[in-house]
Amino acid sequence: MIPHRLTVVRAVQLLVAALLTVTVLPAWGLRIDLVLVVVVAVALRAGSTVGALAGLAAGVLVDVLPPGSTPLGLTALLYACVGAACGILQKSVRASVLLPVAAVALSAAFMQSIRLALAWLERVPLDVAGAAAAVLLTALLGAALVPPIVRLEHHLVDRGLA
Repeated sequence: MIPHRLTVVRAVQLLVAALLTVTVLPAWGLRIDLVLVVVVAVALRAGSTVGALAGLAAGVLVDVLPPGSTPLGLTALLYACVGAACGILQKSVRASVLLPVAAVALSAAFMQSIRLALAWLERVPLDVAGAAAAVLLTALLGAALVPPIVRLEHHLVDRGLA
């Protein structure tokens, strides 16, 4: 079976986002969740089911890439939840310019709060300021990247390329 072109585009986006998140961004001292931004964009464009599947695939990818600091599968479940939740908002994307920004910000806050809770359970010192900065930076980057990703998918579908 040949994968759908849009599936290949999404897989490449997720792979590039995951690789940038674990290689380039930490070298610059940035804690930005690029994978989350792509998952939210895919979910807002394609709906809950595709968003959850994209989140699951992205989470497995993040879990296996170093430094895998969480139990295998946890990130996959969290991204799947984010993808499913953001996919519910699919019909409202064109109605509001602020919806993608709010979706990324709330998703980033959810992910960081879970990470803080895990750190607290493991008795690791909590970095609340770092988590807040990560939410802010991810939301800002999401504001810049989600609309073009959604437009790219619309363009590919409208032109019959995907």
